[in-house]
Amino acid sequence: MKILLIILISAITLFAMEPLVSAKWLKEAHNDKNLVIIDVSDSKLFEKGHIPGSINSPISQWREKHENYLLVKNADAIQKEFSAIGINKKSKVIVYSHHDNAKDILKASYVLWAMEYYGFENSAMLDGGLPAWKAHKETLSTTNDTTKKGNFKVAENKALVADLAFVKEQIGKSNMLDARPSIFYFGAQKQSVLKKAGHIPKAHSYFWKYSFDGDYLKSKDVLKEMLVEGMGFDPEKPMITYCTGGLETSMNFFVLHRILGFDNIRLYDASMKEWGNRSDTPMIKYRWE
Repeated sequence: MKILLIILISAITLFAMEPLVSAKWLKEAHNDKNLVIIDVSDSKLFEKGHIPGSINSPISQWREKHENYLLVKNADAIQKEFSAIGINKKSKVIVYSHHDNAKDILKASYVLWAMEYYGFENSAMLDGGLPAWKAHKETLSTTNDTTKKGNFKVAENKALVADLAFVKEQIGKSNMLDARPSIFYFGAQKQSVLKKAGHIPKAHSYFWKYSFDGDYLKSKDVLKEMLVEGMGFDPEKPMITYCTGGLETSMNFFVLHRILGFDNIRLYDASMKEWGNRSDTPMIKYRWE
């Protein structure tokens, strides 16, 4: 009975990590041998100073160009990256960015989605990123630490991604959420990278920055109040998130899926850089839906 209890406690410890952790939590867990800290910002920023023990895995290691948009890299490439950054079955992965610019944090949410897409779920985002670590007056490192190769085997979960055909088929069936600034959703301004203005028919607008107070995510209660109670989204119903090119929507995906428990949700990776540049895709302008 005692042995069984120990096993159960170990299992809970391994898989009970919250999707969002604080700098205080990270400091206290820093000596955990299973902890893998991933810095997803540019390598030049990483070299200037990073959380001690973290491994640099910039967003370019996770995405590649397809036509005029970017998509998550194939399984072979991601397998190599998992190995290089030392991820194993027992790993607890914390992902953070430097918040160097307005969209730097989106690299963290995209990598977390990519990890889950390829089968790894025991991961979390550092709330506030590197600024939060600095705010606790913790030291930074300029050392590029080496790590042992990881042995986690990737396996695609295609239920987490939406492609062009799926999005077309789901118009009016799945809830859709546009993560771009509302001026682009409404169509009052066309993005320079798109041929067409507006949004996918029946989609709703929720700018990803609404989820933040400065560098930090709003509380779960507030996020639920906005997205579930306010906008009326049912966590049990299918959802597709999209944006301009995959990054902004990854934050909405993170909030809905990891924080609020939306399990039937897909990320349209190519997003508007595909949809808004084709002649066979419908767009709606000057209407709130």
